[in-house]
Amino acid sequence: MGVSLRAYARMRGCSLTAVQKAIASKRITPLADGTIDPERANIEWAKNTFAGQTIHKESAGTPGRLPPASENASGAGDPVTSYLRARAVKESFAARTAQLEYEERAGKLIPAARASEYAATFSAIVRDGLMAMPDRVSPMIAAVNDEKAIHRMLTAEVAAVLRKVSKSVADAGL
Repeated sequence: MGVSLRAYARMRGCSLTAVQKAIASKRITPLADGTIDPERANIEWAKNTFAGQTIHKESAGTPGRLPPASENASGAGDPVTSYLRARAVKESFAARTAQLEYEERAGKLIPAARASEYAATFSAIVRDGLMAMPDRVSPMIAAVNDEKAIHRMLTAEVAAVLRKVSKSVADAGL
């Protein structure tokens, strides 16, 4: 046993006329006693409504028109569902592409090739700085017996390498 047409219209948040039109156009089917099963009707309503327009059964035989979605129970070969899915994929792709284009123009993104060049440059600076550090610092450390002085020397050398990297990043405009 279902609910009345008026009760279903209130549940759905639409007018009684809209429910009556949905029944007349075969978007939803009432139960044998004339009432509506809300769960089934909601599923049918969503499935059988195409781009805001109802596809009438009488137009199914007309060339160039799609048959109603209710005639195909499987949904796998349903042209309406396939169309809507393909359209959703297309619109999603267009939105993501537009977002990436905007972020690139706003300076938030850089091309992958340029990012790779920056990474290679920064890693070369770090590598060169760290490899040269023992040659520069070892004579000074050998002359000092104070642990705090050795710590200050090593800290200053590491800070110098980090400043070179920071300067390189600033010069690159990142």
